[in-house]
Amino acid sequence: MEPSRGSIAAPRRALSEAEKAMIADAVLTKLSDHDHHDFRWLPLVVAPHDRAMDYCARVSGYLAGEYGLPNDDAGFRDFRAHLTFDRNGALAKVEIVALGKARSDNTLTMVDSICMQGGYDIFQ
Repeated sequence: MEPSRGSIAAPRRALSEAEKAMIADAVLTKLSDHDHHDFRWLPLVVAPHDRAMDYCARVSGYLAGEYGLPNDDAGFRDFRAHLTFDRNGALAKVEIVALGKARSDNTLTMVDSICMQGGYDIFQ
């Protein structure tokens, strides 16, 4: 799946620490299988619509080396979130739309394809 023309041209920005914390809290409510989770944060693709944007990144379900998975990508799963910002541009709501399955290869999933079309390179 290729990024759309709009997502290629869209500006990007880093997430603030407060935004990361809100997104992490929303993702962690969906994960109850382990206490430790690392995030691989990607820049936010700033959409031209009002105050709503999709966001994709990766979260670990467990540590590398656990369960016999040997590399640093072991157990990382992608997620897609719908972010809503208030009138002042502050993140007001996070809804987790999709959470991929943990894997240690680069096989594309449906979540990957949607994220890539939105301009997120989840394998970087």
